[in-house]
Amino acid sequence: MQTRTLKLTDSFINILVNLPENGMGYQLVKVILKSGKVLHKHKVLNSELLMLEENENINIIDIDKIELENNK
Repeated sequence: MQTRTLKLTDSFINILVNLPENGMGYQLVKVILKSGKVLHKHKVLNSELLMLEENENINIIDIDKIELENNK
């Protein structure tokens, strides 16, 4: 299974850079799309590169919010 990356906008980067990491250089996030769909447990590298699965076809303009995933 291949992954691809999506470069986040400065506004999302500025939010993520001030939040804790889950591991060395990455955060696990919840991506909330403008359509209302929620993508869980996606990895963001260095607070700026969102990792997407090959079958996920979203653009930066589709993203409404990005939040840290709750560790339940």
